Amino acid sequence: MEQIKLFPIVLVTLSLIFLGCVGETPVGTPIPTAVPTATETPQPTIVPAVPAPTPALPQQQIAPPVKYIVWIDSDLGFYRIRAVRGNTSVRLPADFSILNFSINVGDKVRWMNDDSYDFPLTLVSNEGLWTGRAGLMRYQGERVEYTFNKTGIYTFSIKEYPRIGQQKITVVH
Repeated sequence: MEQIKLFPIVLVTLSLIFLGCVGETPVGTPIPTAVPTATETPQPTIVPAVPAPTPALPQQQIAPPVKYIVWIDSDLGFYRIRAVRGNTSVRLPADFSILNFSINVGDKVRWMNDDSYDFPLTLVSNEGLWTGRAGLMRYQGERVEYTFNKTGIYTFSIKEYPRIGQQKITVVH
């Protein structure tokens, strides 16, 4: 009985061995033959002499205006500033004073209410750049933005906190 079970296993094994060996004989690697290529005789090209144009004078690049973002708090007053030109931060000098700084004509200043107590803050322009409730920032995150188009010295204060120092911005040409 055991021989009967062993017979199919031997038969399958021998079949696999012989079927794997049957096939085409390997052919050697073909040797490439050289194919003659037509050579082209180079023809001289004649280039007319044209004088090079005179380069245009470089035009002055006008830098886009800078936007200054100033954060305001009921305890700290005008306490932080960041300058941005387009999508790029502008590095401010280490001795930059947030309470007294200069900007160029066309620059913007954005004041943001960053009060941790969420108190309303009213930014007052002592030169009357805006009046009434235009400077009111009722909640944290609200802002007032102004573009300075004229040279001069402008001062700003926080109406609800008169003891906090004023901010002076000098606009130069």
